[in-house]
Amino acid sequence: MVKRLIKLFSHNDLDGFGAPLLLKTVQPTMFGDVEFDMTNCGAGRIDEEFAHWLKSPEAGRFTDVYIMDMTPDSEYTFQQLNENFANHWLVFDHHESEEELRNKYAANSVTPANLAVNPSTASLAWDWLTQQPHFNDLPEERRQDLAYLVELIRAYDTWDWQNDPEMDDEERTAADDLDQLFWFYPLQDSEDFVMDVFSAGWQKYREANQLLIRTLNERRAKYLKSHLKDVLKAELDGHQFGIVYASDYKSEIAHELLDQNPDVDAALVISPVSVSLRSNGKLDVAKFAEKYFGGGGHADAAGGRLSVNPIKVGEQAVADELAQTIKNQADEKKQEESTLADNLDPEVAAKMAALFKKD
Repeated sequence: MVKRLIKLFSHNDLDGFGAPLLLKTVQPTMFGDVEFDMTNCGAGRIDEEFAHWLKSPEAGRFTDVYIMDMTPDSEYTFQQLNENFANHWLVFDHHESEEELRNKYAANSVTPANLAVNPSTASLAWDWLTQQPHFNDLPEERRQDLAYLVELIRAYDTWDWQNDPEMDDEERTAADDLDQLFWFYPLQDSEDFVMDVFSAGWQKYREANQLLIRTLNERRAKYLKSHLKDVLKAELDGHQFGIVYASDYKSEIAHELLDQNPDVDAALVISPVSVSLRSNGKLDVAKFAEKYFGGGGHADAAGGRLSVNPIKVGEQAVADELAQTIKNQADEKKQEESTLADNLDPEVAAKMAALFKKD
């Protein structure tokens, strides 16, 4: 049997890994004639990654391309998709900032089955799978386990685990725990982690990792408490922002910042190469991120990339301050070591010199 080769491009968060790996998980049952190959990349990198891959010798072997949790920003990328893969390409994305662009290619854009539910990319992939010919070949228990995991990923990615009043506490906790576990492992191990969870199902995986989950929760609580002591407030583009640096737990810190500071319109969390923005409804942070950080997302949750490295800026500021301190101390020492004659009136100094002159 000749296999179809499908290239998967996706983001590198839990939703970005969850969607393509969901397809790989059910591949033996649902797609016996398909082989999936996955590449994950950071936000805003899809056009560059696709262009680089398309020039490679291996690209010619693939029959289809699926882009997940991202939408190309370049019209040229869409032209290349049409020219090289005709109707054999799909975009699975839910970010509002790129919705207008996806609407131009509606035939190749996967949409949610239930418009009343905030979709994530994993839930879009699940909706799409339910419409495929061999979906019912999956055992019922297997379908239930995967559907529950998809819902946990969706709830966290859309932040419904915090904002949906109808979600039960057990599901809220599970969504939070799953995302924490994902970020605990290094990026190179993310695929293995997600595949292990999909294989075991959430209940079994959680029971086997209770100690780790409790430890991560305690560590996060300490991290948030320490970092939220250093919030800077500033007015930017007519809106009051709370700004804080954090390399971990960016979403949690942003939401906690908003809770603790009701006077701010949005939270801006700075990490070494990117920013995360969260809003309380007073500012469309997706538009803000697109305008100033080359990013996007949702009206209340977005992100982008930095053009400066805050760590290097901070290091340089410390070096500059230290250099100035060293100079100041050297000047003070020089001042203290100056002679009495240096501080006397020249005429008085001359008389004193004559008085003590040796014969």
